[in-house]
Amino acid sequence: MKLTVLLDNNTALANNPSFSDRYFLAEPGLSFYLETDGKRILFDTGHTSVFLQNSQKMNIDFSVLDYLVLSHGHTDHTGGLKSLIAYYRSNEINNLKDKPILIAHPECFLSKIDSPWGEIGCGIPETEIARNFQLKLSKEPLWFTDNLVFLGEIERNNDFENLTPLGKVYRNGEGKDDYILDDSALVYKSGKGLVIITGCSHAGICNITEYAQKVCQDERVIDIIGGLHLINPSRMQMERTKEFLEKVAPQTIRACHCTSLKAKIALAEVCNQEEAGTGLQLEY
Repeated sequence: MKLTVLLDNNTALANNPSFSDRYFLAEPGLSFYLETDGKRILFDTGHTSVFLQNSQKMNIDFSVLDYLVLSHGHTDHTGGLKSLIAYYRSNEINNLKDKPILIAHPECFLSKIDSPWGEIGCGIPETEIARNFQLKLSKEPLWFTDNLVFLGEIERNNDFENLTPLGKVYRNGEGKDDYILDDSALVYKSGKGLVIITGCSHAGICNITEYAQKVCQDERVIDIIGGLHLINPSRMQMERTKEFLEKVAPQTIRACHCTSLKAKIALAEVCNQEEAGTGLQLEY
């Protein structure tokens, strides 16, 4: 599998000298591009059109995209959908057979409101999205290549993660505390172990890792890459997370997006922490 970071809060030109003259953009958001088993997969779209601008500099062609996977419904991961839809319309990709398959949790497109920001969800009606993509929404794990699985709704067994709701989520007009049940992740199952690919890890990176091991029936973890939602976490959460990851012993962790500098430094005490950012390319 080949993974390219199309968008992160930071750039990482030093990791890819062949891109050193292309001057990528960054924004608070996340977007990865995966190639595996002959399929092309876009994972999240960032907040704006920046991911699309960066992809063009990388000569990545979304007109032949097979899958779009959304980690969850927040706008810093789905906001770029508007630009992607506009791109498809401008290129007249409108036959059903040409539309990428969109994989997400069934609650990904619900309205999410957080004070004082207002709407922090996708903001595009599901009916509009269905006109541009073939929707495949699932709470259950979904294998969509021989080696790549969408985890669906993550089991939450740890008592130190996902303790505080983030705003309200609206179902049938009724608002409830949002524990972001739609938060999911991808896992690539290689012969050497698992690569866990996260968007924001609202479900908790330890919960995600445990569930990935269960679904894939493999305890080995090669790499964890993506947002870990450790933004100045409590001391208890940070220590328990370190204990968990030290036991799992991933070969590498590449924390990006919603992971504070202090959290990265703390994780580096127990894990091999590597840089991540826009422009990074990895092969597994």
